[in-house]
Amino acid sequence: MAEYGQTARYVAPAELVAALQFTVPYAVNLTLTSTGGLFTTNDLYKVKDTNGDLVFKVKGVSFSSRRLLLDAAGTPLLTMKPKASSWHEAWRVFRGESTSPNDLLFSMRKPKIFQWKDNFDVFLATNTHEAAPCDFKIFSRSKKCTICIGETDEIIAQMHRKTAFFARDKLEITVNPNEDFAFIVSLIVILEEIMASRRASASGGGGS
Repeated sequence: MAEYGQTARYVAPAELVAALQFTVPYAVNLTLTSTGGLFTTNDLYKVKDTNGDLVFKVKGVSFSSRRLLLDAAGTPLLTMKPKASSWHEAWRVFRGESTSPNDLLFSMRKPKIFQWKDNFDVFLATNTHEAAPCDFKIFSRSKKCTICIGETDEIIAQMHRKTAFFARDKLEITVNPNEDFAFIVSLIVILEEIMASRRASASGGGGS
């Protein structure tokens, strides 16, 4: 377990979230697109590499707010679940299809209820000290997102939103070498779900 004051750069293994095959010694470029629609509510996102090959897909769970990250073969890797009754827009992520506390991998939330900027803190499940710094920090803007290690300026991944006229947004994700890109994709998906929930609330439709 991490000592108080340490961040994930020093205590997290390469296979932090999913498995070692999602951590490679070179930069990874991915494209995330929304596939959800009126008649495809369970198929939400697809993630492809620069060759156009499917790497991940995200599905919804019927009658639930949970989201599943699956690999290209359809194997569940992570379960993403919003924390009920949280003003911090908090989510928790578990291994596989589990939602058991024993399988909790990390949590993500706004550090403050009221803040001008869309920043989020990520805490590993092993980071249990109430005063400990976050393990990762997300700086989100309308068309850009940067993910850093803890309270540092060390960037591990970035996202740029490409908006096309009469087309779905494409999110271009660059993950630095030796970083878990399944983990990074899960963070981006949660951000998209938070934004979708905000839009639904603003239009009077409520969140999922």
